[in-house]
Amino acid sequence: MDLEKYARQVRSGSEGAALDDLARSEAGARLAAKVDGEKLTQAAKSGDMKALSRMLQGILSTPEGKDFAARVQKAVKQDGR
Repeated sequence: MDLEKYARQVRSGSEGAALDDLARSEAGARLAAKVDGEKLTQAAKSGDMKALSRMLQGILSTPEGKDFAARVQKAVKQDGR
């Protein structure tokens, strides 16, 4: 899967604005504070899928992460998908 292409499609779709709003929300800020941006960038640039998966699992295992994931799912489903 071409993630960049998928990201462009999502952002240009009707759910793009809802996802942007969610990312800028207080819940998004709290979740972002839990992410080590440098490690995330390094793993993404190197294509280290195991490291990215561990980071994502760690984030989604928190109450904030679970709540944020539910909000993302709801925002995407509002588009009828």
